[in-house]
Amino acid sequence: MKDKSNKQLLSLTYKIGEVQKDLLTISSYSDTFVKIESKRYNLPLCIIGNNIFQWNDKNYLNLNLEIVKNLFDDSNRSVVDRIEVIIIGLSSGKINNLIDLKNKSMDTKLPLEIMKHDAACRTINILSMEGRKILAIII
Repeated sequence: MKDKSNKQLLSLTYKIGEVQKDLLTISSYSDTFVKIESKRYNLPLCIIGNNIFQWNDKNYLNLNLEIVKNLFDDSNRSVVDRIEVIIIGLSSGKINNLIDLKNKSMDTKLPLEIMKHDAACRTINILSMEGRKILAIII
């Protein structure tokens, strides 16, 4: 994905999984992996709808509004249903370090929630059961 000045912002290196049915379910998680539909995926990763991608950057402090907004916009062009919420789940680090990102997202009306990765996994399951489309970055 690139910005308007043609600089590389982020790269979802490759698609590492896809859930065929409508309900994406995280069955277990740790600080280094999550299991989705009984398949283990190492962190960091990005979930867009029912697609699972490897996330390149292990440093959550590199996340900024431009990266998240571009990913959200690109995701809405590539999935059938619009993404309703963006979840950033942190396996390490302090959520307070991303307060500036949260405040900027509120100013631009970007539906962003930041939480610990265990809470993010539970939230993803609940939203998936409700049939809601999510974009999640679990670092």
